[in-house]
Amino acid sequence: MKLYSEDLSPFSAPVRLAIYAKGLDIPIGPPPGGPRSEAYTKVSLTGLVPCLILDDGTPLPESMVILDYLEDRFPTPPLKPAGPEARAREALIRRFAETELLVAQVELFHKFGSDEVAAAAALALAHFERGLGLIQGLMADDGFIVGPALTTADCVLIPALMGVAMVAPVVGRPALVADHPKVAAYVARAQQHPAAVRVLGELQAAVAASGFSLG
Repeated sequence: MKLYSEDLSPFSAPVRLAIYAKGLDIPIGPPPGGPRSEAYTKVSLTGLVPCLILDDGTPLPESMVILDYLEDRFPTPPLKPAGPEARAREALIRRFAETELLVAQVELFHKFGSDEVAAAAALALAHFERGLGLIQGLMADDGFIVGPALTTADCVLIPALMGVAMVAPVVGRPALVADHPKVAAYVARAQQHPAAVRVLGELQAAVAASGFSLG
């Protein structure tokens, strides 16, 4: 089994975070030839990261699918809460984190340097506000997003919130996360988890190495 990933990819980060949290010995490396290359597309199905290559060589792309597979294949330690109601709430928060925060910031990144950035920033802000509001209304009062233990929703939300904070000045709301105090308190707690520290460090180093600028 091997994970193809890139440190700068916000969709790869949740999978790496889950691997670290579970203590799995899964090799992680960059896609051969780079994303979308012919060589990588042949082995990954989509040409995108992340992609988990299973023991029999089968490619498993899409970060949310990989998270669920890892949970089913390696259930200990669990990254899902106990009970159907808690699991449904965790799945809902994960969905909002993906669609309202992660996707919105990636779409905004793609517009940087173009004459469409202002419109993209306004649209991203609307998604961020909606996502943060929905998540704040669903999240636990302390601990991680749905309780005392890290879950797959945390794996998605922790790097997503780092990205939101990074682009907040671009969308005209530098204090966007702080304006949602329950979310801000969660960030301060959740980022202390060793797996989160590792992934956020990888993301920060990758951003610095890329020379990426919001200006």
